[in-house]
Amino acid sequence: MRNILLAFCWCTILMSCQNNRPPTAETTLSLPTAQVVPLNVTLNMGQANYQLGQPIILRMVLKNNTSETVTFCKLNSPANDLHWSNCFEIKDIKGNNIAFIGKTATYEGPIEDKDLISIEGGGTRLYTIDIRPMYVLNQIGTYKIRFIGDQINLLPNSLPAQFMLK
Repeated sequence: MRNILLAFCWCTILMSCQNNRPPTAETTLSLPTAQVVPLNVTLNMGQANYQLGQPIILRMVLKNNTSETVTFCKLNSPANDLHWSNCFEIKDIKGNNIAFIGKTATYEGPIEDKDLISIEGGGTRLYTIDIRPMYVLNQIGTYKIRFIGDQINLLPNSLPAQFMLK
């Protein structure tokens, strides 16, 4: 009986794969590319250990891995000086998210030339920020931080960096 059911399922799968009709509009998906902006985002901590209340310095490096100039929108990212929003995911050692307490930057109107930054082929940009006033980092422990660009401005996400509060 089990072999009959298996044979029936296998035949059903094979027959469904033989359908040569083009997909309908409801099943056609337009999938975005995995990395919309061809930049590499790297996070480096100013140091491995910090004292509670001390500035927590983060260096965000954007590297253009192409030979062409790449332009991206700086809004909501550290590239926009002090006017960035919750663009980092910070977790404690137990995996709990650390709350963003900074002011959320707001923008009106269309994106203008002044909102764009260009990085020449093979070039890099470095942004140094203090994340302490923007997140609830008031407990001793080990933390991981990563940039979540795909949710902010189509920059790629970074790998996590780690730091410790003592």
